[in-house]
Amino acid sequence: MNCQFDPTIETPKQRLGVTRRHFFRDCGIGVGKIALATLLTDAFASHRADALENRKSKVENTRVPKRPHFLPRAKRVIYLFMAGAPSQLDLFDYKPDLTKYEGKPIPPSVIGGQRYAFIRSDAAVLGPRFKFGRHGQSGAELSEMLPHLSKIVDEICMVKSVHTDQFNHAPAQILLNTGFSQPGRPSMGSWVTYGLGMETSDLPAFVVMSTGAGISGGSANWSCGFMPTVYNGVRFRNQGDPILDVTRPAGVDDRLQRDTLDLAGQLNRRRLETAGDPEIEARIAASAIQASNSASTRQSGSVGR
Repeated sequence: MNCQFDPTIETPKQRLGVTRRHFFRDCGIGVGKIALATLLTDAFASHRADALENRKSKVENTRVPKRPHFLPRAKRVIYLFMAGAPSQLDLFDYKPDLTKYEGKPIPPSVIGGQRYAFIRSDAAVLGPRFKFGRHGQSGAELSEMLPHLSKIVDEICMVKSVHTDQFNHAPAQILLNTGFSQPGRPSMGSWVTYGLGMETSDLPAFVVMSTGAGISGGSANWSCGFMPTVYNGVRFRNQGDPILDVTRPAGVDDRLQRDTLDLAGQLNRRRLETAGDPEIEARIAASAIQASNSASTRQSGSVGR
């Protein structure tokens, strides 16, 4: 506080005799700093409160459809990611050179001296196993394994211009779903939800239905990445409860669940006021949806309804 007390005041009795006038005279600079700090604290508190309110309103509106650059005609997207399907080389991506080099080592011009996991250096080329033919007015080349698709080939679009140097399952699948080979980027479904919004707050807008034990790369394929978690995909499991943490465990009634969620909400809101982390806001919103719409969420997991 930059206090400069009289050096002649040494004993406790003399210190008790120091008046308020002495204090303001010797500590004037420090008192000024205290006053300034108080004013700034009030100003910052007001600004912080406004910022928190703005963030809360933004979280509440994250599920509202955004105004796009162009008026969209799409209202919803169904994306089928057929992991484990037959190779495109046997379906719709005809490579005549594979037949030419079948049984021979991979030409050096193809691999460029690189080494690949699970591929021996002396591995031989395997050509197409099925016959290809041209179909439709477009003359698209399809395998004999797609007899029904060949009848409507002019009504679909096949993109063959994309390519990657990722050959292992997990990074290749994450790349296809997020545009990046490492986890941490928003998935396609997250961007679609961000652009189209959602029609109801009762149910998640982005759901994932996977078969078997899942796919390589796991939840990174439907992750929201650096976007708020409200854009994260919600997986519908193929065993047990379709969505985790929706059904109340045994021994938990409505009252206990309500009290638990209220307590968690109070703690989260207290932490939000301190940290201002938008992820806490998303957690609060998710808990509120779960508490108020658990019945709707359970019904949504029944495909037969």
